[in-house]
Amino acid sequence: MTGYRRDRRRWARPSLTQRSRWRWFWDLALMVIFFALVALLAAKLNMRPPAELLAGKAYVIDGDTISIAGNHVRLKGIDAPELAQDCGDGAAQTACGKISRQALIKIVGGREVRCEASGRDKYNRSVAICYVGETNLNRAMVEAGQAVAYGDYHDTQAEAARAHKGLWASRFETPQDWRREHEAMPAETETIRSPSIADQVYAWLDRLLGGLW
Repeated sequence: MTGYRRDRRRWARPSLTQRSRWRWFWDLALMVIFFALVALLAAKLNMRPPAELLAGKAYVIDGDTISIAGNHVRLKGIDAPELAQDCGDGAAQTACGKISRQALIKIVGGREVRCEASGRDKYNRSVAICYVGETNLNRAMVEAGQAVAYGDYHDTQAEAARAHKGLWASRFETPQDWRREHEAMPAETETIRSPSIADQVYAWLDRLLGGLW
């Protein structure tokens, strides 16, 4: 029995150094996996849906909304006076909502407009940055003082205010404040109005011919 016990193999317990090494490799592997998952999550959060491209003749609804082939587009980063909005006081009062719309009509000049939409607003309008040639319509409206910055173009607005352009030539309520005071106005009437029959016919022909004419 004594010889058997002496010759019997015993399980060799790993040394403290071996266990520490394996624990270090395991911790390192977990750290690598953790940071890889964080990187994948960050990449997924930064992924944006592809921009929706719209192009064609535009019907100007108001100073920050247009219609292209029946698609209502809200100019991103700006806010223009509502059509029913007046600005100034007394004899200096102006129909700034209608003036803003006319300013956008003039900038567009009947030319083709192309828009890069990045989502939709609560009225299901495409929210986009739009161009005529190389002119950014969103920036041009703020630059002319016919719209205020609404998330973007604050530097441009500051320049327009210093030069007393458009709205900045007199006292005015911001479109947001004006809407808040006129909450009884139906939301759809506030921003979405139907194009004329001629514009609807044009939009139908544009879709029919694929925008090639």
